[in-house]
Amino acid sequence: MRQKTRPLRKIFWHRYWANSGSGSILGLGLVLTALAGLVSSNLAVYRLFAQEKLQAQAEQMALAAADSVRGLTTGYPCEVADQFAHMYMVKIAFCRIVEFECFLRLHSDRFGIQLEATARAGPPPEGN
Repeated sequence: MRQKTRPLRKIFWHRYWANSGSGSILGLGLVLTALAGLVSSNLAVYRLFAQEKLQAQAEQMALAAADSVRGLTTGYPCEVADQFAHMYMVKIAFCRIVEFECFLRLHSDRFGIQLEATARAGPPPEGN
């Protein structure tokens, strides 16, 4: 009696169909690992850019306050800085005016990331 031969396709699918699911789990794990790496790198880049932006805002606010001290613009220096802070949605930790210099420290808390920036504006120090 002759034994029936099965087509190659049926043999292939029968042999590898028994291992179903392991490749899916491996692929899913790979996708989730890549997604976690992408999210963490995006948070790091966001923090870097947010810090640079906050520092630029602090310097701009200090310059505006120093201009107010020197009489180039109207208003009280710390109130001028507070108007900018309201516009940029940051908090002024302290604003100090010494002669014609303005010192500022800003705080920002967005998405649970706390940032801080300091700035000084005024005439250059003596000896420079």
